[in-house]
Amino acid sequence: MNVDRESEEALMNRVMWRVMPLVMAMMMLAVIDRSNVGYAKLQMASSLGMSETVYGLASSLFFIGYSFFEIPSALAAHKFGARLWFARILLTWGMLTVLLGFSMTGSMFAAVRFLVGVAEAGAYPGIIFYLTLWFPKRYRVQAVALLTIGSPLGNMFGSLFGGILLDFDGMLGLAGWQWVFIATGAPAAILFFLVMRYLPDNPQTAGFLSFEEKARLADALSRDEIAATIHTSPLRVLIDARVWWFSFVYTLITLSLYGIIYWLPTVVKGFGTTGTQNGVLNALPWAVAAGVLVWLPRHLREHRTVLIGMAVIALCGMVSFFTSTLLTENWMRYVALAVGTPCVSLMFPCFWYLPSQIFKGAHAATAIAAISTIGSLGGFAAQNLMPWVAGLSGSALAAMSVPALSLGLLAASAFAMLLTWRVLPKTDGESDVAVAAAAARRQAVS
Repeated sequence: MNVDRESEEALMNRVMWRVMPLVMAMMMLAVIDRSNVGYAKLQMASSLGMSETVYGLASSLFFIGYSFFEIPSALAAHKFGARLWFARILLTWGMLTVLLGFSMTGSMFAAVRFLVGVAEAGAYPGIIFYLTLWFPKRYRVQAVALLTIGSPLGNMFGSLFGGILLDFDGMLGLAGWQWVFIATGAPAAILFFLVMRYLPDNPQTAGFLSFEEKARLADALSRDEIAATIHTSPLRVLIDARVWWFSFVYTLITLSLYGIIYWLPTVVKGFGTTGTQNGVLNALPWAVAAGVLVWLPRHLREHRTVLIGMAVIALCGMVSFFTSTLLTENWMRYVALAVGTPCVSLMFPCFWYLPSQIFKGAHAATAIAAISTIGSLGGFAAQNLMPWVAGLSGSALAAMSVPALSLGLLAASAFAMLLTWRVLPKTDGESDVAVAAAAARRQAVS
């Protein structure tokens, strides 16, 4: 038994090292692609004659385009294969992001920003589903957590480069905000070639696995029923109460995340920093988040631990962001923000563990895409709420009450799920929530 376990560990380590670097790179670039508007805004809004509110609305159109095409794109990845579809996503979003750097008017910026969302649609749910094709339940939390490390790393590098690129203002006749878009869009085109060359569609087509290793991996996946295909209409997710509940929870997470990503550079600029200093100060909390995400997965082994962790981390973030709005010294405000910011990133491996345990096969691809689609509207709300609250209060820092409130609701939601998942397996008259509870419980104890 120990020999079999060690052999399985060795196989999964090989898969981790072969598959995860490319999907983590995709995740990093996707995050950078969403955070670059927060830095470009510091110069671009005044350059194009846009108010904070108008700029926030224009940049948030990304999430509308993303939402409209999320489910069709995720299904296309399932149909055409991960390698081809992920490569298509990378190439189109990279080219459009570069085009943002040549926006001549606010209207052009809004239109291209919408198209960037269309181009990127399907990337995240597609990756989440892609991981279920490779990793049995025992290893899936670790895989999702490694993927999630790409988020704070993307924010860290995006902050560093975004701040530095702003100080390139005037180089080669281009404004600093133009360099932000050009330099963050070009790497996606490079990754396009790497994905086409090295990313296998699934274990069966993986050249780095032997026939025996493919059989062993298929056996491990079948024991978790991950590979079982559910032939059903994609519209079935719209009447699944579990999908709507997870979508609500995910919306709270994205509202917090994108509120911070979008607005933190504005708050730090108010401390009197240069572009480079702003980038460094913004990068530090994300570096902390990446470090914690290396440690966290080993402690997320079953749904009760995950939900308790979500609640505690969300409460910590809520207190930190509310505290930042009350302090009077800039260094104290920054410390509070630096404590709260990593808490949001830690929500993602906790959250995606839950739906990945409940939804299976083709229904999983559709359900995860639906959750990501509806939840992504939190990003749209965040980029409009942050400037609105700041304008209403007359303080950029006051807008941090938005992620604080979201995290408070998220903590309450985690406690609600913890209580709900204690119910017994349902009979015919019980609710769909009970079905989710029973499924999660069976997964946790199996």
